[in-house]
Amino acid sequence: MPLERGNFYFYKICGCSVVTKSGEKIGIVRDLLCIKENDLLVIEKGSKEILIPFSKSICLEVNIKKREVIIDPPEGLLDLNEI
Repeated sequence: MPLERGNFYFYKICGCSVVTKSGEKIGIVRDLLCIKENDLLVIEKGSKEILIPFSKSICLEVNIKKREVIIDPPEGLLDLNEI
C-alpha cells in the first residue's frame, strides 16, 4: 500500500548508507527502534553502533532509490551515542 510523502517502510530504510550533509560517511542503517513516539536509527559504524533520532530536524533526506539517508546531527551527537 502506498505511503504518504515523508513516510517510509522500515525494511526499505535498513541497509541504507548514512552520510552527513557535508558528505561524511557515517555507516549503514541496520535497524530501527520504536520507543514511544521517537524512532531511532541504529547505524552500524565498524564494530560500533550509533543511535540517531529519526526526526526531520536531523534526518534531512531519505532517498530510497540511492539507498541513502542524509543527516545533519547536532554537535557531539555522533560521539555521544556510540555503543
